[in-house]
Amino acid sequence: MIRCLIPLTLSALVALAAPAARAQTPSPVPVPAAHLYPLGRALPSPDVKVDVSDAPEARAWAEQARVLVIQWFPLVCQFLATDRFTPPKTITLAFKKDLPVPAYTTGTGTDGATISISGKWITAHPDDFGMVIHEMTHVIQGYPGRGDKPGWLVEGIADYIRFYRYEPDVPRRNVDPRDPQKASYRDAYRTTASFLAYVTWRYNRGLLSRLDAALRAGTYSDGLWKTITGKDLDALWTEFIGTLPAAAHVP
Repeated sequence: MIRCLIPLTLSALVALAAPAARAQTPSPVPVPAAHLYPLGRALPSPDVKVDVSDAPEARAWAEQARVLVIQWFPLVCQFLATDRFTPPKTITLAFKKDLPVPAYTTGTGTDGATISISGKWITAHPDDFGMVIHEMTHVIQGYPGRGDKPGWLVEGIADYIRFYRYEPDVPRRNVDPRDPQKASYRDAYRTTASFLAYVTWRYNRGLLSRLDAALRAGTYSDGLWKTITGKDLDALWTEFIGTLPAAAHVP
């Protein structure tokens, strides 16, 4: 009798334990959309041309920059709101012997865009391919003339793509450490980029895409930040500044 009861007892225990085991298996926890990075369309790169007629010594660097644009144009499109974006037919990298700035972008319409680059700058800074990424981002931004398009935000987005997507492992000083309290999110470039990175990480991974979409539609206003994060710009900036080290002593 004992030999017959043992199998029955084990079977019963297994049968009873199975539902309990199933009940203890945790169900997948949905990830809030705010913590997911949205990706736009990976549009193919336009035809990229090089013009070194004014700075022939830049030819080798120019060819590397051309390859960089071809490779990174589709990637940067994904980081922005490019669902209705029509890229230009061509991008020309024009190298100039003398420019008052490292680079600038013109003609971001569908016919063609030109990124003018200083030959002197790349001679002194041969590793500065991030500058090309910044200018290429302006080509993809290509915002229309209507609506509010604050320059600090336009430049901040381009530097965010450069510093936090293209070269995130490069050590940098994003906000002047001597007195960060005097800085502002309206300082543009790397200061605004650093602010964008903080708000993206802290509140919403879709921040950049939503800001870019509003700039494209001509509907941007500073109130959009509160819609996305629940806090207005000034409150977000005060919070961000509070995360930075105290001002360094300057003799």
